[in-house]
Amino acid sequence: MDTNHDIDNNLLQKFEEQIWNKIPHLEDNKVVNSTPLIDLTADLKECAKSVYKLDLDEKDLKVYGKFDSTLLSGSIKVRAAAHIIHNAIVSGKLKGNQTVIEATSGNFGIALGQLSKIGVNVVALVSRKLQEGVFKELRDGNIRIMDLDMDICPAPGMENKADELAAKATAGNIRSQLSELGFNPEIFDINIQEIEKLLAKQDIINLARLLAKIYGLFCPKQYDNELNTEIHRTVTGVEIDQQLQENGDSLEDYQIVCSFGTGGTSGGLSQYIAEKYDKKSIHVVFPSPGQDVAGIRTKAKASGLTLYKPETFAAEHEIDYEKAKYLLKFFVDKGHDIGESTALALFSVI
Repeated sequence: MDTNHDIDNNLLQKFEEQIWNKIPHLEDNKVVNSTPLIDLTADLKECAKSVYKLDLDEKDLKVYGKFDSTLLSGSIKVRAAAHIIHNAIVSGKLKGNQTVIEATSGNFGIALGQLSKIGVNVVALVSRKLQEGVFKELRDGNIRIMDLDMDICPAPGMENKADELAAKATAGNIRSQLSELGFNPEIFDINIQEIEKLLAKQDIINLARLLAKIYGLFCPKQYDNELNTEIHRTVTGVEIDQQLQENGDSLEDYQIVCSFGTGGTSGGLSQYIAEKYDKKSIHVVFPSPGQDVAGIRTKAKASGLTLYKPETFAAEHEIDYEKAKYLLKFFVDKGHDIGESTALALFSVI
């Protein structure tokens, strides 16, 4: 049982001062540090007309965008990362002398990089398929990178038929990288059979958890951690509703469109709306089958993840990202700081 004596109070103080107090959270039942909620209706209609030759001028349409790009690390992922880490510190599961390790497609790892500000080391297991810009952001965040010739996106337990020789080669690569990072390779060797078994399935998500277990590290387990959902149910949903009400609106009258990475955002917002308004309003968008969009899963790759709960959604949509690219360029040229996931969501609205 954890007690206050198990808490690293020095780490907690630094975390709250330098990270927690700068992200959206509840204080006295009100969300503080909210990110901008911007009316994008006019720009979306202009984009539809000029880029896609669709006239939406007469449509009864109002579209807001939630700009979490203004957050520390520049994405919504810092909400879940900070919530999970805060819980780990106050429960005594994470101390300042521990290392945090996680498999990531980019943004969650970049968010964890905020921990370097308070002296906590972070190791990210990433795919070499990542864009160079993501690698640069990870390096700039002082994150220790382990790059693998495997996709981070396959859901835990999904068979990918990687051959035994490839698994052994990747295991050797990981062993070498761990040694360079200062980890004892003998511990790795003791667990080699279990490691190769995970690699044969390209199960990098559970590999991160195993490495955390055998080396005494902390793994946030973002892919099935209910705290990933809870932060969006208790804060993000409340925050959006709070902002709409300040504009004389209510979230009850809107549909929410978002992409799928781990399922935390869609799951948490679904719960918030179901509990408060007794309805389903979440539309989840996926890239078309076979499209590789950084950090965003296809519907097939979402299946099997703990936080994928399609029964809570209003609908699911598979969107051609190649067409959404033109919207992305239009909005970026307009000065909006958006990325691939927002482009998919906005294009699905059109």
